[in-house]
Amino acid sequence: MNAVTILRTAARAISDNFEVVRVEANLGAEIRGLDLTGAITPELADLIRSLLWEHQVLFFRDTGIDDSKQAEIGRIFGPPVADSILKRRGVKDEDIIPFNSGPYSNSYYGTPWHADATYLETPYQVSILRSVIAPELGGDTAFSSGISAYESLSQDIKDKIDGLSAIHRPTGKAYGMIEDKADLDDYLAEYSGVAHPVVITHPFNGKKILYVNEGFTKEIVGLPEPESKELLTFLTRQFYRPENIARFKWKPGSLAIWDNRSVQHYGVADYGKVPRQLVRIVAAGDRPSR
Repeated sequence: MNAVTILRTAARAISDNFEVVRVEANLGAEIRGLDLTGAITPELADLIRSLLWEHQVLFFRDTGIDDSKQAEIGRIFGPPVADSILKRRGVKDEDIIPFNSGPYSNSYYGTPWHADATYLETPYQVSILRSVIAPELGGDTAFSSGISAYESLSQDIKDKIDGLSAIHRPTGKAYGMIEDKADLDDYLAEYSGVAHPVVITHPFNGKKILYVNEGFTKEIVGLPEPESKELLTFLTRQFYRPENIARFKWKPGSLAIWDNRSVQHYGVADYGKVPRQLVRIVAAGDRPSR
């Protein structure tokens, strides 16, 4: 039996109703028939990991899980990590802080395309987002594949960017979330820039990933500023292409798990002042490498 057949056989041993429904050609699958409210057995953990490395982002509906179960699912991939700004305000890695937008906002209202925390030396491995309150219309999250973005590049561009590195900084995030100037300056000094390869290799599936994003990637090492800006603009625009994107409509109880190495996301800010609440858990990762 091949790996896919083995995976499906193991899945059916966990649930007779198990079903994987691919949502787009290049990424994303809705997982049906898996009970996430019970024990996270080693077999279930292996299945979820295998599905994620295959599909890049997984969607679940009507999960019925709470914060503690979501955190348990996160530990399938690694220990939890608190946001770098929230840590400065006393939040611990294990703390769970809901993200509210609309009239009770304590978070971004919409986001540029980004992978989470690439300004860290060791960005998150996996992000897990659960909807608690969802607008009737709007408030979707879009996901884009760095694997298909890389694969769609011409060979000339691949040859040009293989071996390059880029600097990632949290400048825009910091200005959006830190009001006190002294605190802002201190934060930006602490996270003054980290270099990651422009193209990385996935440690579990071996695929090449385009690893630059609009939110945090600021310059390409060793290139003159005009050339760096032009190349970064071209590369980040690959994530806007519809063939690289899957869009998810949130409902209360919905869950999305995505591979933060290979997937970027974008919060769509089209729901006005309607309440929206999400709970995020992220798992620690390692340093991206070629």
